[in-house]
Amino acid sequence: MTIRYLSAATLAATLIVPTLASAEWKGEAELGYVKTGGNTDTSSLNAKAKAEQEVEKWRNTINLGALNNDTDGVTTAERYFITGQTNYKFTKRSYIFGLAGYETDKFSGYDYRASASVGYGNRVVDNKAVTLDLEIAPGWRQSQIEATDATPSVTENEFIVLGKLNLLWNITDNTKLTEELSTAVGDSEKGGTVTRSLTALESQVAGNLFTKISYDIRHASVVPAGKEKTDDIFSVALLYKFGQ
Repeated sequence: MTIRYLSAATLAATLIVPTLASAEWKGEAELGYVKTGGNTDTSSLNAKAKAEQEVEKWRNTINLGALNNDTDGVTTAERYFITGQTNYKFTKRSYIFGLAGYETDKFSGYDYRASASVGYGNRVVDNKAVTLDLEIAPGWRQSQIEATDATPSVTENEFIVLGKLNLLWNITDNTKLTEELSTAVGDSEKGGTVTRSLTALESQVAGNLFTKISYDIRHASVVPAGKEKTDDIFSVALLYKFGQ
């Protein structure tokens, strides 16, 4: 498990550190870790990083993360992901965007899922307390179903329509609520519809250090045989912000 953690950390450093060389970038990194011993030996790691850039005509975002759970030396969850989005603002509120993502989840029944979309977004609410972005985009998704004893690995390609909602609510100067909701509608006989909701509450502890409570739920209408359609993660983590 240590090797996997180091690999994820190396990937994060390789992707984010060069990007943050520009003074215009800001970002955050969060880490949640739990270790128990005794009758049951468990460990859980949930790590994420995010970098953002906002200039006159462009808004850019990179996200990556790793989740790993072990129970008595047996891995029970293992997921890695990276997404990148570039927005070009042609008015104060309206923009076109390109979005690409890659995810591998050992227990999902897929070796990997990759997607890319190009579409339109609008910041329908924009004030000191609340910002709300709505986005829609056609795109493409590739899913590689992992091989089993009975079936070989299969790669599926499909057209998707993506809808997204991104909400930021500054409850106080030191506390904020975020909601990221997305639905990717694909071929009902292939990847189907994949919906994700990520709700998070951040509170400042001191300086650049925050606590973050989040609930991440994902639902897929089509899954490989023997897999659950819904996954959810509740986490409490420390968050460090830089370049703010």
